[in-house]
Amino acid sequence: MTVGSKKSPPSSNRKKPRTGRTPSRPWTGFGRLAGENSAPVATDAGVRGFSRDLGGRGGTDFARIENCRRPLGDYGFLHDWGRSTAACLLDAQDAGLPVLASGGVRHPLGAARALALGASGVGASGVFLRTLLDGGVEALIAQITNWLDQLAALQTMLGARTPAELASKDLLIHGTLRTFCADRGIETGRLARRSRSADALHHSTGSAR
Repeated sequence: MTVGSKKSPPSSNRKKPRTGRTPSRPWTGFGRLAGENSAPVATDAGVRGFSRDLGGRGGTDFARIENCRRPLGDYGFLHDWGRSTAACLLDAQDAGLPVLASGGVRHPLGAARALALGASGVGASGVFLRTLLDGGVEALIAQITNWLDQLAALQTMLGARTPAELASKDLLIHGTLRTFCADRGIETGRLARRSRSADALHHSTGSAR
Protein backbone atom coordinates (compact mmCIF):
# COMPACT_ATOMS: atom_id res chain seq x y z
CA MET A 1 0.00 0.00 0.00
CA THR A 2 1.20 3.48 -0.84
CA VAL A 3 0.66 6.56 1.33
CA GLY A 4 1.67 10.11 0.54
CA SER A 5 1.08 10.22 -3.22
CA LYS A 6 -0.90 13.15 -4.52
CA LYS A 7 -3.53 11.10 -6.28
CA SER A 8 -6.56 9.73 -4.41
CA PRO A 9 -10.04 8.51 -5.41
CA PRO A 10 -12.45 11.40 -5.95
CA SER A 11 -15.27 11.74 -3.46
CA SER A 12 -16.70 15.25 -3.80
CA ASN A 13 -16.04 18.44 -5.70
CA ARG A 14 -16.93 20.44 -2.65
CA LYS A 15 -13.95 22.00 -0.87
CA LYS A 16 -13.78 21.06 2.77
CA PRO A 17 -12.23 23.09 5.59
CA ARG A 18 -9.05 21.56 6.95
CA THR A 19 -7.96 21.27 10.51
CA GLY A 20 -4.63 21.71 12.21
CA ARG A 21 -2.51 21.22 15.29
CA THR A 22 0.08 22.90 17.41
CA PRO A 23 3.44 21.75 16.07
CA SER A 24 5.17 20.69 19.28
CA ARG A 25 2.82 20.33 22.24
CA PRO A 26 0.80 17.13 22.84
CA TRP A 27 -2.87 17.98 22.42
CA THR A 28 -6.02 16.00 21.77
CA GLY A 29 -9.24 17.27 20.23
CA PHE A 30 -10.42 19.43 17.36
CA GLY A 31 -7.88 18.27 14.85
CA ARG A 32 -4.65 18.76 16.73
CA LEU A 33 -2.26 15.86 17.18
CA ALA A 34 -1.93 14.09 20.49
CA GLY A 35 1.81 14.02 19.99
CA GLU A 36 4.26 11.28 20.75
CA ASN A 37 4.98 12.75 24.21
CA SER A 38 1.38 12.41 25.43
CA ALA A 39 1.43 8.60 25.74
CA PRO A 40 4.17 8.45 28.41
CA VAL A 41 2.48 11.31 30.28
CA ALA A 42 -0.82 9.43 30.30
CA THR A 43 0.62 6.06 31.30
CA ASP A 44 2.87 7.60 33.97
CA ALA A 45 -0.23 9.21 35.43
CA GLY A 46 -1.84 5.78 35.75
CA VAL A 47 -4.24 6.15 32.83
CA ARG A 48 -5.56 2.78 31.61
CA GLY A 49 -8.07 1.81 28.95
CA PHE A 50 -7.36 5.09 27.17
CA SER A 51 -7.19 5.81 23.46
CA ARG A 52 -6.19 8.94 21.57
CA ASP A 53 -8.09 10.50 18.70
CA LEU A 54 -5.64 11.97 16.19
CA GLY A 55 -7.71 14.40 14.15
CA GLY A 56 -5.41 15.40 11.30
CA ARG A 57 -5.73 18.23 8.80
CA GLY A 58 -8.54 17.70 6.33
CA GLY A 59 -11.49 17.29 8.69
CA THR A 60 -13.43 19.90 10.63
CA ASP A 61 -11.33 23.04 10.83
CA PHE A 62 -11.98 24.52 14.25
CA ALA A 63 -9.50 27.31 13.65
CA ARG A 64 -11.74 28.43 10.77
CA ILE A 65 -14.89 27.97 12.86
CA GLU A 66 -13.53 30.01 15.76
CA ASN A 67 -12.28 32.68 13.39
CA CYS A 68 -15.77 33.06 11.90
CA ARG A 69 -17.07 33.85 15.39
CA ARG A 70 -14.69 36.80 15.75
CA PRO A 71 -15.86 40.25 14.58
CA LEU A 72 -12.51 41.02 12.95
CA GLY A 73 -11.83 37.52 11.66
CA ASP A 74 -8.23 38.10 12.62
CA TYR A 75 -7.04 34.47 12.65
CA GLY A 76 -7.57 33.72 8.98
CA PHE A 77 -3.88 32.91 8.61
CA LEU A 78 -4.50 29.71 10.63
CA HIS A 79 -6.84 28.25 8.01
CA ASP A 80 -5.33 25.07 6.61
CA TRP A 81 -2.95 24.82 9.57
CA GLY A 82 -1.60 21.49 10.79
CA ARG A 83 -0.42 18.01 9.86
CA SER A 84 -2.19 15.42 7.78
CA THR A 85 -3.76 12.42 9.50
CA ALA A 86 -1.09 10.19 7.94
CA ALA A 87 1.68 12.34 9.44
CA CYS A 88 -0.02 12.26 12.85
CA LEU A 89 -0.26 8.46 12.74
CA LEU A 90 3.36 8.05 11.70
CA ASP A 91 4.43 10.32 14.54
CA ALA A 92 2.46 8.22 17.04
CA GLN A 93 3.63 4.76 15.93
CA ASP A 94 5.25 3.82 19.24
CA ALA A 95 2.73 5.54 21.46
CA GLY A 96 1.81 2.45 23.46
CA LEU A 97 -1.87 3.41 23.39
CA PRO A 98 -4.69 2.66 20.92
CA VAL A 99 -5.05 5.42 18.34
CA LEU A 100 -8.22 6.54 16.58
CA ALA A 101 -7.73 8.34 13.25
CA SER A 102 -9.94 11.03 11.76
CA GLY A 103 -9.60 14.05 9.54
CA GLY A 104 -9.94 13.97 5.76
CA VAL A 105 -11.09 10.33 5.49
CA ARG A 106 -13.52 10.44 2.56
CA HIS A 107 -13.43 6.93 1.08
CA PRO A 108 -12.63 3.32 2.09
CA LEU A 109 -9.07 3.57 0.77
CA GLY A 110 -8.45 6.43 3.20
CA ALA A 111 -9.75 4.24 6.03
CA ALA A 112 -7.53 1.34 4.91
CA ARG A 113 -4.51 3.64 4.81
CA ALA A 114 -5.21 4.85 8.35
CA LEU A 115 -5.50 1.26 9.59
CA ALA A 116 -2.27 0.37 7.78
CA LEU A 117 -0.60 3.31 9.53
CA GLY A 118 -1.53 1.84 12.91
CA ALA A 119 -4.94 3.25 13.76
CA SER A 120 -7.20 1.01 15.86
CA GLY A 121 -10.26 2.70 14.42
CA VAL A 122 -11.17 5.35 11.85
CA GLY A 123 -13.66 8.21 11.97
CA ALA A 124 -15.26 9.66 8.84
CA SER A 125 -18.20 11.70 10.09
CA GLY A 126 -18.28 14.43 7.45
CA VAL A 127 -18.97 12.27 4.42
CA PHE A 128 -21.63 10.29 6.29
CA LEU A 129 -23.36 13.38 7.67
CA ARG A 130 -23.64 14.82 4.16
CA THR A 131 -25.22 11.60 2.94
CA LEU A 132 -27.66 11.60 5.85
CA LEU A 133 -28.67 15.19 5.23
CA ASP A 134 -28.98 14.78 1.47
CA GLY A 135 -30.44 11.27 1.21
CA GLY A 136 -31.75 10.25 4.60
CA VAL A 137 -31.19 7.19 6.78
CA GLU A 138 -31.59 4.60 4.00
CA ALA A 139 -28.94 6.27 1.88
CA LEU A 140 -26.60 6.40 4.86
CA ILE A 141 -27.06 2.70 5.63
CA ALA A 142 -26.41 1.86 1.97
CA GLN A 143 -23.25 3.98 1.97
CA ILE A 144 -21.87 2.42 5.16
CA THR A 145 -22.63 -1.07 3.82
CA ASN A 146 -20.82 -0.19 0.60
CA TRP A 147 -17.81 1.11 2.53
CA LEU A 148 -17.60 -2.12 4.51
CA ASP A 149 -17.78 -4.18 1.31
CA GLN A 150 -15.09 -2.07 -0.33
CA LEU A 151 -12.86 -2.25 2.75
CA ALA A 152 -13.20 -6.04 2.70
CA ALA A 153 -12.20 -6.01 -0.98
CA LEU A 154 -9.13 -3.89 -0.16
CA GLN A 155 -8.18 -6.35 2.57
CA THR A 156 -8.41 -9.19 0.06
CA MET A 157 -6.21 -7.31 -2.40
CA LEU A 158 -3.60 -6.76 0.31
CA GLY A 159 -3.81 -10.24 1.83
CA ALA A 160 -5.23 -9.06 5.16
CA ARG A 161 -7.80 -11.33 6.79
CA THR A 162 -8.90 -8.62 9.23
CA PRO A 163 -8.67 -4.81 9.32
CA ALA A 164 -6.04 -5.11 12.06
CA GLU A 165 -3.79 -7.16 9.77
CA LEU A 166 -3.40 -4.15 7.47
CA ALA A 167 -0.95 -2.80 10.05
CA SER A 168 1.47 -5.64 9.23
CA LYS A 169 1.42 -5.20 5.44
CA ASP A 170 4.15 -3.41 3.53
CA LEU A 171 3.67 0.34 3.44
CA LEU A 172 5.38 2.67 0.97
CA ILE A 173 5.72 6.31 2.01
CA HIS A 174 6.04 8.83 -0.85
CA GLY A 175 6.11 12.55 -1.54
CA THR A 176 5.98 15.23 1.15
CA LEU A 177 5.05 12.60 3.73
CA ARG A 178 8.40 10.89 3.15
CA THR A 179 10.14 14.24 3.67
CA PHE A 180 8.21 14.67 6.91
CA CYS A 181 9.39 11.23 8.07
CA ALA A 182 13.00 12.11 7.26
CA ASP A 183 12.77 15.33 9.25
CA ARG A 184 11.16 13.56 12.22
CA GLY A 185 13.60 10.65 12.17
CA ILE A 186 10.95 8.08 11.22
CA GLU A 187 12.55 5.17 9.38
CA THR A 188 10.36 4.32 6.38
CA GLY A 189 12.36 1.37 5.12
CA ARG A 190 11.12 -0.95 7.84
CA LEU A 191 7.53 -0.04 6.97
CA ALA A 192 8.18 -1.09 3.38
CA ARG A 193 9.47 -4.50 4.56
CA ARG A 194 7.42 -5.16 7.68
CA SER A 195 5.43 -8.08 6.21
CA ARG A 196 8.65 -10.11 6.30
CA SER A 197 8.93 -9.58 10.04
CA ALA A 198 5.29 -10.55 10.51
CA ASP A 199 5.76 -13.73 8.46
CA ALA A 200 8.91 -14.64 10.40
CA LEU A 201 7.09 -14.17 13.70
CA HIS A 202 4.19 -16.29 12.50
CA HIS A 203 6.51 -19.13 11.45
CA SER A 204 8.52 -19.03 14.67
CA THR A 205 5.45 -19.08 16.94
CA GLY A 206 3.85 -21.76 14.82
CA SER A 207 6.89 -24.06 15.03
CA ALA A 208 7.09 -23.59 18.80
CA ARG A 209 3.68 -25.09 19.38
